Amino acid sequence: MRSRQREERRRRFAAILAAILGALVIAWVATTPELDAPGKALPGPGTAGLRPPPVHLAWVPGGFPPAFRERVDALPSIRRSVVVAGDTRWLTASRDQDGRSVDAPDPPFAIPLDAFAVDPEEYAPFLPRQLRSGVTEALLDGQAVISALSARLRRLAPGGTLEFGDVGVEIGAVAPDRAIGWSEVLVSREVGERLGIEHDRYLLARVTGRLSEDEFASLLEGSLPPGTAVRVAEPGTETFVRVASGVNPPVVMKVLFGEFAAHPEQGNEAFLVIDPAWEQEHLATREVPILGTVTCNQALFEPLVGALEQLAREGLDRLVHSYDGCYAARTIARTPTAPPSQHAYGAAIDINAGENPFGGEPSMDPRVVRVFERWNFVWGGEFLIPDGQHFEYLGTPPSVTAASAAAP
Repeated sequence: MRSRQREERRRRFAAILAAILGALVIAWVATTPELDAPGKALPGPGTAGLRPPPVHLAWVPGGFPPAFRERVDALPSIRRSVVVAGDTRWLTASRDQDGRSVDAPDPPFAIPLDAFAVDPEEYAPFLPRQLRSGVTEALLDGQAVISALSARLRRLAPGGTLEFGDVGVEIGAVAPDRAIGWSEVLVSREVGERLGIEHDRYLLARVTGRLSEDEFASLLEGSLPPGTAVRVAEPGTETFVRVASGVNPPVVMKVLFGEFAAHPEQGNEAFLVIDPAWEQEHLATREVPILGTVTCNQALFEPLVGALEQLAREGLDRLVHSYDGCYAARTIARTPTAPPSQHAYGAAIDINAGENPFGGEPSMDPRVVRVFERWNFVWGGEFLIPDGQHFEYLGTPPSVTAASAAAP
């Protein structure tokens, strides 16, 4: 059972994320040109009445076991379900609808994309009604569906092409981010196999009657290996309905902190070599209170210094015993197929690591957690696999103030 304190934190994070994303959507949609290329530009994020069906969400560390998809279909109380596969895939080039080059990173650099694959017909009932035919038709035709933010980052519209090495996929539609789980690119299972998308990441389910989170988790336990850590969410309780829903998805990280090209280190694919031009533009090394010299994303310094100064004012600086890193070019949980870590963007810090090892019982003083949360940091001690040393910044997108002021 979740504690009242955890529920309050979760509601607060949801409110913060909703405010940030509302301003983000306003700012980006206001500057998005009409998509008049061949294919479909589906209703945008501001479309009135665009409501996804109420769904339960579940995910486990590292993805579901191979037989899970078949087992979950037979579970009582599950009316419909779809398991979404996902892995980071490396974009080597892209072209617009006229065949002109758009993205062209210099080899061996490529752009990591948060790519997902679904069975189109299983996925259709989980889409808003206005989008079902457009998204489903594109997926069944072997095309990719990209999100609105991904279209802006890629500078692409329907009819463009994404190239992953020797595999190219035409863009068939652009959909609102929240409608497709904030995927940078969504394809069918068949196309996903060609791209190398292998891991079943999260489950969406529509149930009979009403199930609490504990009841839904209990329902899934028999389909998972004993002792599997599973996190579930009831409809309407998560801002991002996807794996690791409480933290920024990669497409949002890119908007807030800058997109980079990179390539895995030779012999250790969980660590990345990031484009030095991106590092020069987005990173800085500065002296900050309590921690000393740190190298972080430039967008992190204002909230980080604010949190540290508050700790000092409240006499809590004595509770920070060690500084254990900010910028680190690696993937989440050092898994080669996972997205880049928030540390790879220089948007997270680790403190008191010796007392809060990854996967161990967190011992971070709750007063420290409270201060960082006030400055829009998420604490890793609440993650499915606890990471009590870790604080990652949710971020405030560029032009939030101006966009909010301009909103009707």
